[in-house]
This record gives sequence, structure tokens and C-alpha cells, in this order.
Amino acid sequence: MWNDLAALVPPLTVAAVFFAGVFWVVRREMGGKRRRQDAQEKHRAGQ
Repeated sequence: MWNDLAALVPPLTVAAVFFAGVFWVVRREMGGKRRRQDAQEKHRAGQ
């Protein structure tokens, strides 16, 4: 049983890292517009 589990650890690790990377990229891309708009509004308010 432990041999079966040991055989699954590397693919599960790669899958976890892959999904974490996808989550990070999507979050960065989706959140970037909001941060840019906030920065533009602050810049306009300072003028």
C-alpha cells in the first residue's frame, strides 16, 4: 500500500504546483485592472 502511495506523490506534487501557478496567474491578471484603476483614481485626486 505504501508503495502505491509513494508512486502517486510526485504526480500529485506536480499537479498541486501547477494548480497553484494557474491560480496565481489568474489572480494576478484579474486583480491587475482593479489596482490600476485605484492607482489612476489616486493620481487624479492628487492633481
